[in-house]
Amino acid sequence: MPLPRLRLFVLLTLVAGAVLASGCGRRESIAEAAIATQTLHVASTGEPSELDPAIINAPPDFKIVPMLFEGLLIADPTTLEARPGVAARWDVSADGLTYTFHLRPDARWSNGDPVTAADFLFSWQRVLSPALGSQYTFLFDNVVGASDFAAGRSNDFTTVGFGAPDASTVTITLNQPTPYFPVIVANNPVWAPVHRATVESVGSATARGTGWTKPGTMVTNGPFHLTEWRPNDVIRLEKSPNYWDASHVRLNAVVYHAYDNLESAERAFRAGQLHRTERVPPSRLPVYREQGEASLLREVPSLIARFVNLNTRHPPLDDPRVRRALALALDREAITARVYFDDATPAHRVVPTSLTGYPTTADFSDDLAAARAELAAAGYPNGDGFPVLELSTESGGTRMLAEILQAQWKDGLGIQVEILVSESRVHWSRLQHGEYTVAAGGWVADYADATAFLDLWRTDSGWNFTGWSDPAYDAALDHAATLRDPADRAAALREAEHLLMQAMPIVPLANQNVSYLRHPAVRGLQENPMDRADYRTVWLEAPAADSP
Repeated sequence: MPLPRLRLFVLLTLVAGAVLASGCGRRESIAEAAIATQTLHVASTGEPSELDPAIINAPPDFKIVPMLFEGLLIADPTTLEARPGVAARWDVSADGLTYTFHLRPDARWSNGDPVTAADFLFSWQRVLSPALGSQYTFLFDNVVGASDFAAGRSNDFTTVGFGAPDASTVTITLNQPTPYFPVIVANNPVWAPVHRATVESVGSATARGTGWTKPGTMVTNGPFHLTEWRPNDVIRLEKSPNYWDASHVRLNAVVYHAYDNLESAERAFRAGQLHRTERVPPSRLPVYREQGEASLLREVPSLIARFVNLNTRHPPLDDPRVRRALALALDREAITARVYFDDATPAHRVVPTSLTGYPTTADFSDDLAAARAELAAAGYPNGDGFPVLELSTESGGTRMLAEILQAQWKDGLGIQVEILVSESRVHWSRLQHGEYTVAAGGWVADYADATAFLDLWRTDSGWNFTGWSDPAYDAALDHAATLRDPADRAAALREAEHLLMQAMPIVPLANQNVSYLRHPAVRGLQENPMDRADYRTVWLEAPAADSP
């Protein structure tokens, strides 16, 4: 999924009088008072674009929707491995092509209706329908006939590899064995069902913005249901009594508070208004680190890639030598230190090195001399004759990053860069429509596998904003998909990644950690490299008197 915007702003002073410390006559904070009602208050950096599992595409969406809707499988809160969800169990055929899921008899929608196999087939047909325009249809590409249906090459949904032998059984047939398929299903809300009667009660199933996701209308099947949505302010979820595992959900409510930037969320946390922030302003990380073991700071290695998109449809970025020059000319150690305050590692490839079971070798190194040679070979020695590059970024995003890239490309290559700042939604719209030259970007893995990154730059990917296409790259990924031995498959994917890095339609910058602030009353919150907070396991408990 796309990365949330990150505004970097150096705070000169600490906010005095942190209310987490005890004191005589002190008024109880919101976070403390919420312990009695088991109401968790968390920060959301920005407003969700949608709460419809089929069309979500912004970072806040992926924080909230999994608590409202549950698919056949759910991700383990720590390992991200597939665990039973609506499906109590599943079987795989001997050839690895057919998965059979057995639904729980007590799975219910929030209005009490049973969750059935038909709900899943309706929902998946809706996701794949070209009229809806979901950007996540590529996650279904392993299913027989799914890509043809999504592309409009077929309008017969019975040719897609989904089946419902009875109301409590779902079958999925794949094009080829895909050992990591359950992980894809478990880690992506797009696989979750929606309540057909509710969706169709307010308009066409493939129409957007019909209002079925509003409080009072929305029907969900997850551990919580929506009770309040005040745009750009608050989204409140309350425990669903009809959820099949409601007896193990200890929170009564989760309240998401929207903040325009990380600094505002941090101030709210220190004022006792939040139990958790989404991120820590990077400039504040050194301060929290100095607090040692008593710190409220949590730092978790993650599957987050930061990079720059290069629009290969715009000369001279259509020349791979120019693209390689831009990549080689950067000083990533300086970038990670100044932009991320060492909360990231320099990246010299696309797939983060924190991914287990995948080679850790780099594809290139920072090499200014080699960058200058590539640029000269492309016909622009010392940047002579090179047009001014427009570098797009978000208004609440990585302005400091843009300024460092601007300086390094000017000083190292003689290339002039102009920075264009846009509001977040405008920035992403320009990316999606190819209306940019160079643009800051990034990705958080949708599932713990190298293809969660490499598939982005397939020719037909909805997230390939660069205009770059290479049949050899697509074929290399297709070949890797046929391999069942994990080591052979990892090696084949690594070869595909090498092709991508030779062409360089994107410039890798860094692999970032997830760093956030957590109130000491929060218990049971398990961490994972995709920063998928599962609040099924969480509860609030007053810390001991001597706790921070």
